[in-house]
Amino acid sequence: MSAAWTGAGRASKLPDPTPDSSPEVQQVFARVAESRGCVSNLLTSLGHAPEARVRFSSVGHYGRYGTELSERQRELVICIVGRGVPYAWAHHAPLALDAGITEAELGAIKAGRTPEGMSAADAALCEFTFAMTGFGGTPDSTWQAVQQSFTPLQATDIAVLAAYYVAAGALIMGLGVKGEPPEILAIERAGQKRPRIGDRVV
Repeated sequence: MSAAWTGAGRASKLPDPTPDSSPEVQQVFARVAESRGCVSNLLTSLGHAPEARVRFSSVGHYGRYGTELSERQRELVICIVGRGVPYAWAHHAPLALDAGITEAELGAIKAGRTPEGMSAADAALCEFTFAMTGFGGTPDSTWQAVQQSFTPLQATDIAVLAAYYVAAGALIMGLGVKGEPPEILAIERAGQKRPRIGDRVV
């Protein structure tokens, strides 16, 4: 359970919603807890607008579990976007290691660089994500590299995943979402290893 469920601490600068706030909040929190093993402080902070939380999370769920990208590629995108957001880095750097991304690669990403020695596809993915989230446009050479390694669907998946985490980062920083303690991060990390069917773990 997250802080919102246990009453331990505040999730953000907003007052915490609780499962007792409304039937809609209770239903949404229960669904998240079943799927992920806990309700993160970010999702708790969105609990005041349960319909918005559902719609926002559906994009994130697709990005994490519905794309044609590998787990390693997904975490590369997420870590590039979240490298300047301590909350996001605390959640996803461990997941990146689990997905086969090395400490050296994470160090390069944290410093804002595409890691050396990557496959052509992973390097193109990183360059595309850095360019896209820099809001300066994507160079033609980067587009050419992306198109050589990814289908149009996969390229769109990279863009949608990156865009979701740009929005998530803005919410985290804007709402002052607080980081979870290590035991909650461990629950989430373990939850990512369980097989899934749609929204449910099995």
